[in-house]
Amino acid sequence: MNRPHRHLIAIVALCSTLIAPAACKAAGGSSTTKSGGLTVIRIGSEKVTSDAGIFMADHLGYFKKVGLKVQYVRLANAPAITNALATGDLEVAGASLAPGVFSSLNSGLDIRLVGDKQSIRPGVSATRFAVKPQYDKGNIKATLQALRGKRIAVHSKLSIQVFMLNNLLARNGMSLNDFKIVPVLSPDQISAFKGGSIDAAVMLEPFLTQGVRLGLVKMASDMTEGTPQSGEVLTGLLYGKKLIEDKKLGDDFMLAYMRGVRAYNDAVFGGKDKDKAFDIIAKETAKPLDLVKNTFPCGLEPDQQLDVAYLKKLQDFYVGQRLLTRPADVSKLVDTSYADHARAKLGPYKAAGGSGGTG
Repeated sequence: MNRPHRHLIAIVALCSTLIAPAACKAAGGSSTTKSGGLTVIRIGSEKVTSDAGIFMADHLGYFKKVGLKVQYVRLANAPAITNALATGDLEVAGASLAPGVFSSLNSGLDIRLVGDKQSIRPGVSATRFAVKPQYDKGNIKATLQALRGKRIAVHSKLSIQVFMLNNLLARNGMSLNDFKIVPVLSPDQISAFKGGSIDAAVMLEPFLTQGVRLGLVKMASDMTEGTPQSGEVLTGLLYGKKLIEDKKLGDDFMLAYMRGVRAYNDAVFGGKDKDKAFDIIAKETAKPLDLVKNTFPCGLEPDQQLDVAYLKKLQDFYVGQRLLTRPADVSKLVDTSYADHARAKLGPYKAAGGSGGTG
């Protein structure tokens, strides 16, 4: 459901053509603002279901409890999220872990990757591999063999989807070179299947479920084969200038957000207040409630842990594909102290029903 960025994040002026003028006006500079006695935290968001942890923390009063009020800033046309964070025009954002997140560090932008805003783990993924029904052979290896030489769509050749697809192919003895990899924006993939211009795609929700309902595609893989039980982050939670400089503010946001993420996991995977959670997500995303209930849910890591070794592997792939000219020091990009602080207060996550786990 989360939509990766359409282009590599560029180092450009924030309020030129990449962010709508109204959004820039709404952001209003980097000074701390108050609303009803609460500190306003501006979040770069297109209000997608991977924002569920934020929605839950907002509606359940967790942000208010720590003195915060969230304000969503809608961005347009592949926004320069890293610039907005580094210059203080946003406090928080979610960003697909595309090459631009890593290159921002080499460009001297002061941002931090602090947590997970969408991840996959075995059995839990809102990003899946779908094929035209005639290519579905009942198992992924045979399906890929039937697809050899055919057109596979990814949202962008600069997105993390290429890394995911590469891993899926490698596990089945194939490579990207065995197929025609074509960029088709996620919202346009259903039309591409209808028009016959693609044969398979790495699809996001809700487009996957819509395609299945229309009989255009079959789900061939959840793309988690080989993924560790702890999961892999696809979209990172990024902090900008203000929350980096004000550690307490950053800690407070993470504490509320982690509570929201845990409430989401309890609801979606544990059944606790499930209808209420779906109502909140449907309202905030402006999606039909029936669609929200029936799509594959995105993963949100309830302890907000980050795997630096995985991030280095991801970066190495981008360098190998010449999407990054040189690697960055990933350890300087990642800051786990905010999540560590929240876990110290909340304790390790225990799934609804009392058993430990990630949902």
